[in-house]
Amino acid sequence: MSRTIRILLADDHPVVRAGYRRFLEQEPDMEVVAEASTGEEVCELLQSREVDAVVLDLRMPGQGGLATLRHIRARWPDLPLLIFSMYDALTFAMQALRAGASGYISKSSDPAVMVAAIRGAIAGTRPLSPDIANRLAAAQSAALPHAAAPVLSGRENDVLQLIAKGQNHSQISRQLGLSGKTVANYRSLIRQKLGASSDIALLRFAIETGAVAMWGDGLT
Repeated sequence: MSRTIRILLADDHPVVRAGYRRFLEQEPDMEVVAEASTGEEVCELLQSREVDAVVLDLRMPGQGGLATLRHIRARWPDLPLLIFSMYDALTFAMQALRAGASGYISKSSDPAVMVAAIRGAIAGTRPLSPDIANRLAAAQSAALPHAAAPVLSGRENDVLQLIAKGQNHSQISRQLGLSGKTVANYRSLIRQKLGASSDIALLRFAIETGAVAMWGDGLT
């Protein structure tokens, strides 16, 4: 008889938790042993409950999903932790994976995807929902070469960080005190230096090199 997988389910919506709890517990070897609605509750429960896997929403009240993820990784580095989020953009998934998530699935996925992802995380794989996996594959096709990249100037790095945060020319101009034309020139120069054919390639470079932490702990 296989051992029961004990799951901590964290989401700030009780209806969502109840629905997924019922679905997960239809599996003969899965049991939701704890529920949490905030990141702080997750960390408290982990100190008192034996848990085999955490399913964590990225957007929650309090310290937020990313801060909770980092805290768990610092305290329980080997605990399988799956991000379950309404955010299906690749940038959010990559940020969570860099912070130590075992996998990332979007809430638009079929519930069966969560079951498979929990099993995958426990097995040591890095499960992604199909929509995220497809976006990652598309981004990888446009990835920058990993050969030594040209060094960016300090100002070019400033512009790259703001681009990666999703700011447009006007916002970058205001924040850095530059004209729109100057920002456009910097953007063009950065793409030329890095051999980037698109902004997704710039974003990938920024994330992979640790140049940006796009949302930090402010994502709640």
